[in-house]
Amino acid sequence: MAPHYQATTLIASPSYPDAITWSSDNLVAVASGHIVTILNPAALDGPRGLVVLRPRDPFPIGVVSREDLFEPSLVPTSLARDTEPCARSVSWSQQGFAPNSGCLLAVCTVDGHVNLYRPPVSEFCDDWVKVADISQLLFNYYQNINFGEDDGPSFPQEKANIDHAPQEKLNNKHTLDTGYAGELQEPLSLRGP
Repeated sequence: MAPHYQATTLIASPSYPDAITWSSDNLVAVASGHIVTILNPAALDGPRGLVVLRPRDPFPIGVVSREDLFEPSLVPTSLARDTEPCARSVSWSQQGFAPNSGCLLAVCTVDGHVNLYRPPVSEFCDDWVKVADISQLLFNYYQNINFGEDDGPSFPQEKANIDHAPQEKLNNKHTLDTGYAGELQEPLSLRGP
């Protein structure tokens, strides 16, 4: 009689809370190191799937330019980055998002990349197919809308006519432009009935 368990070798032990998940179409994803192993508990001798993570360039977010390194406002820090890819979290979609009404697998890596994978079309292939790179799509979207740091007040200085307008007029103009009065209301507990 065959044993009622499925043994597999992992390259590392799962070390993150969301490293093992069970899908609604009865597949188990185990993230360990740079490989996500997909197991099928319904078929103990059956096929297994793999998602192999490849090294990627980090996004240019929070990069300090060389000329700004010696600014007194920067706190001296020592930053280190692990260059090897490692799966931090895996999560399954609802059933029906992948072909043959299967589930998609989202894999988040330690460097913040999130990718969607689907099962292979052929049963003879173990590697799951990348459907979308969610982080790259989000990064491109933010680049297209010029998302960045706030560089100052939300209303243009030339429209405010600083040289000829009193401060009260500036405050009223800012209130009308932004809808923010700049004053807090008193708490409800202090108001009378």
